[in-house]
Amino acid sequence: MDEQTDVVTIWLRARRSLMPHLPNMGKLTGPCSRITCFWIGKPIPTILQIESEIMLRSFTIKNFRCFQQLTVTPLERVNLIGGKNNLGKTSLLEAIFIFINPTNPKVLFQVNRLRIPGEGSFEAIEAMKIFFFNQDGNEIIELSTVDEKDKTSSLQIFLVEEEIGLFDEDIPGNFPANQSLTTEVILYDREVMLYDRLVLEYQDQTGKKKTSFVYWQAGYWQVKYPARNRRKKFPLGIYITSSTRSPKADAERFSKLERVGRQTEILETLRLLEPRLQRLSLLFFDDDPIIHGDIGMSELVPLPLMGEGLGRLLSIMLAIAHAQGGTILIDEIENGLHYSVMTDVWKAIADAARRADAQIFATTHSQECIRAAHRAFDSSETYDFRYHRLELVKDEIQAVTYDRETLATSDEMDLEMR
Repeated sequence: MDEQTDVVTIWLRARRSLMPHLPNMGKLTGPCSRITCFWIGKPIPTILQIESEIMLRSFTIKNFRCFQQLTVTPLERVNLIGGKNNLGKTSLLEAIFIFINPTNPKVLFQVNRLRIPGEGSFEAIEAMKIFFFNQDGNEIIELSTVDEKDKTSSLQIFLVEEEIGLFDEDIPGNFPANQSLTTEVILYDREVMLYDRLVLEYQDQTGKKKTSFVYWQAGYWQVKYPARNRRKKFPLGIYITSSTRSPKADAERFSKLERVGRQTEILETLRLLEPRLQRLSLLFFDDDPIIHGDIGMSELVPLPLMGEGLGRLLSIMLAIAHAQGGTILIDEIENGLHYSVMTDVWKAIADAARRADAQIFATTHSQECIRAAHRAFDSSETYDFRYHRLELVKDEIQAVTYDRETLATSDEMDLEMR
């Protein structure tokens, strides 16, 4: 390209969400579109290449939590996960959350803190066996995915045994004469640690491996990874649990949207639950930034005081808007939401996910939530939705995926889908 030209050609690959930040140049079509931008001012001498991460199209788990082996496929932009209690719906979200942050062992502590509030740390490396199937620390956890380009990436997590050198041991003077013999080795007066570190080994789509690990030393947990891993940035992942919210995180995400004039994206969705809501504002309450709403009263009302459903929907929509090109995980998405608004809520979630080019994984116990999701996507131009039901088959958890036709039939015949 001539350096004096005022035209730059930009190739966008699978990243429709960048369109709102570019000049008005028309509509993207297909996975790769050529767009010509006219710029006023200094010429741009080079072609700008904008790369994006690819959405997960399948996800396989081995030896993690309650899963000896599980494959969920095909995945779509929005994925809803159902099934009876204790079949691993939350564990599936945890596995995905760990996988999308594969070079940072701290993610295991974050997940543990969400599962057991106040217990984010572990007292010993052996305690981390809770992540392994059957709590067997000799197994290897493997999380792997195939993306839209049929490229595979994987993450292996395993415990490494402590290397114990030779040591002296006194032989007791008297052996019991009335006991059976055994080859079991008993180490007297010595506390033995079976493992000394937990390793994360990630292999990306190109076959390159990145290794990091966590270990206990001098009363503190230590994390080790090469400096280049620290610089590697993966698409943002946000995990919204079934019971906890972060008003501070919501305030920060709202502030970023307000800065670029995108408040209306959130406001229109919140009006599904509170039609009186006119505007949102970020105010300080006891020295903390809190989002307030104008519902026609003499003063603005803090959003946390407007009900669990409104606050939860706010967190979901802010997370999607914030995680451009990333992944949002939502446990028990229907919590606090009345069934009568679920279809419209799903429409709003679908539109937000497409704008942000984000992928969503959510769990539910609600038949109404499943049906509402199907109806919302069925009425849109693009049916980028799948429902995955976890079932116990011969003592093994498996995933059964419902496509558009299967969901339509189940909805019409009022079949149980939870």
